[in-house]
Amino acid sequence: MGTITRLYSTYVVNILDILILTMIFYRVILVIKGTRAIQIVAGILFILGLTVVSRDVLHLKALSWLLDNFWLAAVIIFAVIFQTEIRNVLAQIGGQLWGSKNKIQNSYVTEIVEAVEGLSSSMMGGLIAIENEIGLKNFTETGITLNADISNELLLSIFKNKSAPLHDGAVIVFNGKISAAGCLLPLSHDTSVKIFGTRHRAALGLSEVTDAIIIVVSEETGRISVAYKGKLYGNVSTSKLKEIINTSGEVLKSK
Repeated sequence: MGTITRLYSTYVVNILDILILTMIFYRVILVIKGTRAIQIVAGILFILGLTVVSRDVLHLKALSWLLDNFWLAAVIIFAVIFQTEIRNVLAQIGGQLWGSKNKIQNSYVTEIVEAVEGLSSSMMGGLIAIENEIGLKNFTETGITLNADISNELLLSIFKNKSAPLHDGAVIVFNGKISAAGCLLPLSHDTSVKIFGTRHRAALGLSEVTDAIIIVVSEETGRISVAYKGKLYGNVSTSKLKEIINTSGEVLKSK
């Protein structure tokens, strides 16, 4: 028993410590990869290097005092700056532990793709969010509850009638049903999407805080775009769109 305890305290506990820290850092990097948070992390590393140099190399007392006090409040500062990223990490971990991806039947996928193709060919705008592991209930509640079977005709009737009250909002799909329509989505503050319309900003905004697949059809060009995990993929073909939905967005991770 003593040998087992000694082995645990000498080797196993250190291995577990390293594995847990590696997993945490890996999840954080996956969330902030390709976002503005990377620039913030670079700035933090610069300040950390400046702190070490000013205190231990150049011995600058005033600057060292200022930077040391900055690090005392760093926990609160980082919690404010990275509140979105922290929320995303926790939501993704919780989703993987207790959730399951929203798998849609092939027949329903076909209905969605046909509707998107119809909107694209007729130059009609559309916005469809497909829920994955992270729930969209907060956004579903902003629209009109439908709980209807997915169909090409229903999706086209929602978006093609510009005078309809549900036309400008988003349709949310979950568990093989159109949960709600006319839903409001959060707008992205990413300056690179200013050249796009409100639908694209809303799609990217939702993708920044959830793992949903958001399909956008441009009213100006008819082009199909997909937002997923903080990235916007343009000029998506209908065959590629079908693959994206069938894989719950996993196919986009290689891009």
